[in-house]
Amino acid sequence: MRLNSNFNVFTSTNFSPTKYIPSPSNGVNRFLLDRIGTEQARATTIVQFAPHSTFPKHTHMGGEEFVVLEGTFCDEYGSFPKGTYVRNPIGSAHAPYVEGGGCVIMVKLLQMADDVGEGTAPLYVHFDDERKESTEYGSVLNMYCNDRTGERVQMCWVQPNTLFPVDDYAVNGGEELFVIQGSLQLGGGGEGEDENDEYVKWGWLRFPPLTTPPPPPPH
Repeated sequence: MRLNSNFNVFTSTNFSPTKYIPSPSNGVNRFLLDRIGTEQARATTIVQFAPHSTFPKHTHMGGEEFVVLEGTFCDEYGSFPKGTYVRNPIGSAHAPYVEGGGCVIMVKLLQMADDVGEGTAPLYVHFDDERKESTEYGSVLNMYCNDRTGERVQMCWVQPNTLFPVDDYAVNGGEELFVIQGSLQLGGGGEGEDENDEYVKWGWLRFPPLTTPPPPPPH
């Protein structure tokens, strides 16, 4: 299966719960964002776990990272509530399960670079981490950075009616944006169906390298 598999073009989507599809595990549904492969795929996915659901133990050939969007995600290493970023390294394994409240995560699979500073220990960061820094647009929490690959993972809080800037990391290496709360306007200045598009809760955007999102429309 191939979905949004051309990483050299811009792609985006807004979330719709009507487009969940069932996974092979009972009580686990998926909203696909991008995917190359079948069950062992390079993929970006919103995954919904029903209360008391489980997923078989599996090994992360190319690593795994996810953000808990709702509920609490559990495995044999701990319980991770809403607002937790988890990064499981290449070769790690776990058997996820969810207790009574259900859970939703946004997860990326098979996208880590082998032997370039990834490390071998899992990483857990909660959005309440005290390392949050003030910025011109609001605040940011740097959750992961790899100087060798240029990868950077951040949680950003953007004030209303504020420009979210694009920096050299995003222009040169590409960027993915995922809206956890509120809305993000990709707007103005351009032509085509994406002009002035609004991305709301759990909306997703992926920009290829050397592209700059158009500025927001004037107010």
